[in-house]
Amino acid sequence: MARILSRSELRQLADSLVLDWSDMASHTKAMLHCTARHYLDGKIPWEMTFEVDRWPDYTAVLWRSNKNDSSAPTFTKNYISLHWTNDGGLKQLLISTSLDWTKPLFIRGFPPKGLSILREHLEKQGVPCPSEHIHPCDIGYYLHKTCPSLESMTTTDNKKVTIAPVKPEHSRLVSKSWKFGGTPAADEYLHYLVSTFPSACVYDQDGNPLSWILMDNSGIQVLGYTLPDHRGKGYYQLASRHLISVCLEKGYLPFGFIEDYNEHSRNIHRKLGYTWTEAGRCIYLTLNGFVIGSRL
Repeated sequence: MARILSRSELRQLADSLVLDWSDMASHTKAMLHCTARHYLDGKIPWEMTFEVDRWPDYTAVLWRSNKNDSSAPTFTKNYISLHWTNDGGLKQLLISTSLDWTKPLFIRGFPPKGLSILREHLEKQGVPCPSEHIHPCDIGYYLHKTCPSLESMTTTDNKKVTIAPVKPEHSRLVSKSWKFGGTPAADEYLHYLVSTFPSACVYDQDGNPLSWILMDNSGIQVLGYTLPDHRGKGYYQLASRHLISVCLEKGYLPFGFIEDYNEHSRNIHRKLGYTWTEAGRCIYLTLNGFVIGSRL
């Protein structure tokens, strides 16, 4: 069986992770590092399981929220993530994990290099993995040590705006703008994110939100959005640069997923100074009828 880490062992694992963007394919390490640190620091207040292929010389890690913990937001249940440095370790962990592969699952940020190994394992479990359930993304990395001053940014309408974190009372507005949002489960999850982790929002002079972006519990920059009536004015770049600066100050390495169909997002990230390569791509997989935000 895979080894489930104790909190002290998890701390050892987190301390062993050295983040380095030089290979442009280290997002799973960053996700693991952020999730482990946030969990150990109490920013993830529900129970999680971290499993390794072996200990202490681990080569593969699988982590997930404990589904039976009622305090875990619906949007974190059935989510799993994996990081590995050795294909043999990945194979061993997939076989020996306590996870039930026949249940509805959402595999997040999975590196395509391991897809053939995963598919072979799922086939042996009798679990289908059709291509239409695989969603590829680029991963944009902000590789610069500083972010251009916001004073050098201009908006096209020259209106007075302020930039601050997203307020918890605006989490429902953020939820309504999300393609998986607008439900009590999404409202709950986004209220948790904006109350706990860095975010940035451009407000007009009356305090109304115009554009925003969040960071989630895995360290990923997510849910960037500008209200339709305020697009094309540079507000999203203002919000993004502010969040990049905050993340750099707090020791985070800014990165985010860019879905293949979203060319507009790709162009904006390029203007912001993000970089991506073929080696740094990832995929999302839904298994066994999983639906994002469902209570399966």
